[in-house]
Amino acid sequence: MKGAKMRKLFGLTLAVAAVTGFIAGTAWTEDIQVGVAYFGKSGMSERVLSGMKDKLNEIAPAIKVEYQEALENEEAFAAVVDRFQKEKAGMVIMRSGGAEWLAKNPPSIPTFIGACNHPAQLGAVKNLDAPEGNITGVTYFLPRETQFEIFKLLISDMDSLFLLTEEGHPSSDIDEAETKALCTKMGLKYNGKKCSSVDDVLAAIDANKDSVSVFIIGSQNLLMENTDKFTAKYPDEIFLAYASEPVKSGALGGFVADDYKLGVFLAQSMADVLVNGKQVSEVPVKVDPDPKFFVNVKVAERLGISIPYEIQDLCIT
Repeated sequence: MKGAKMRKLFGLTLAVAAVTGFIAGTAWTEDIQVGVAYFGKSGMSERVLSGMKDKLNEIAPAIKVEYQEALENEEAFAAVVDRFQKEKAGMVIMRSGGAEWLAKNPPSIPTFIGACNHPAQLGAVKNLDAPEGNITGVTYFLPRETQFEIFKLLISDMDSLFLLTEEGHPSSDIDEAETKALCTKMGLKYNGKKCSSVDDVLAAIDANKDSVSVFIIGSQNLLMENTDKFTAKYPDEIFLAYASEPVKSGALGGFVADDYKLGVFLAQSMADVLVNGKQVSEVPVKVDPDPKFFVNVKVAERLGISIPYEIQDLCIT
């Protein structure tokens, strides 16, 4: 279910990050200046950047990074990006909103995206195998079909779901479209709502808890950072997730990419372009080739759900 099947489901020949071909500690004659920017708070961005920092220190110490994190709004972000394009050799833009912004404002310097949903659906890159323009990077996107196969094994009587996403977030439309398509394919009844606040989410759960098999937590901050509130108020409901953080906060499970690993891949792509001299088009957008299914064992026990033997080797508890 991993490996070749994952790549087939994604519909692309996905690039597994490779060793970039140079030795840690190698000295370069001058520093390479890079800027990092994103707007809004994002725990996922912080985790990806942690992996990026560690790997850059190991393989490309000449890359010096200026961090402009959690900027207040898009206007402040645009001003920082404009400065980066005048001062830096490259830049790193985080989050789906950042990737969507780049689609409307093509960069003039090599640009690396991360902590974002499917780049093609966000409009940033058309060909993930051979990115056009100046944009490459990493994405947390995973094939929903594989995730739903696991969900069905875990919840054998699942016949309906309710997808919770965040109003106005660019990745919400992607989560919704993918989920609707798979519900149609797998014969599941789809329900969902784009929510604007925690109270809005709680109201949606309360209104639908007696009519759906499971609730799915979308990959947006409003949902991921407040899952504990949802599971605390509705402990008898089954929550599945499109990210790992909600599982730690009371969701039953989620089939997710490793954010730290994606940060490592991001650093390798940066080094390939900025140090090794590869063209951006030669550096595919990378995904996690070996994602894991996270299970909250305490929640499974409370709900009386046993983890099927078929997926135990995929799980991290």
